Amino acid sequence: MNPKLFSNSELKSAGFTLVELIFVILIMGILAVSVIPKWTGTSLGVEFEARRLVNVIRYTQALSVATGQRYRWVKVSSSSYSILNQSGTAIILPSGGTILTLSNNVSIGSLSNLPDSLVAFDSQGVPYTTSSTPGTTLGSTAGIPMTSSGGQTRTVQITPSTGYVGLA
Repeated sequence: MNPKLFSNSELKSAGFTLVELIFVILIMGILAVSVIPKWTGTSLGVEFEARRLVNVIRYTQALSVATGQRYRWVKVSSSSYSILNQSGTAIILPSGGTILTLSNNVSIGSLSNLPDSLVAFDSQGVPYTTSSTPGTTLGSTAGIPMTSSGGQTRTVQITPSTGYVGLA
């Protein structure tokens, strides 16, 4: 029985050399450095801000249910929003301030079915379109469109009756 399975010429052509492997890794690195900043700077910015807004509105709803008081999310400007308590005082957000400003060149568009640029929640988590009590309940799905400077959009939706908040 011959213990030698391959000849020397067969072993030399069986794989990549270290130089070839380094060359391939170098090309992949150059491509990654040139592509990733363009990719992350556009669609991920609006996606991040939309998901953060969903969480803030859910937090507002949870505050209402937990305390039995009416809290509301309010659009302050096209690039900022706040949470107000029942008396209209801005609460301190987990970030430490009372107004949250959007980053990544993202802006909030015209709100659909939220005429006062706010959504309030009662102690049951039901959404309202006015800050007064008892107020006007949300009649149809509300939309909060968010747009990046690159043209990407995401819409945060609030469902009537249940108050479910999610992305469209």
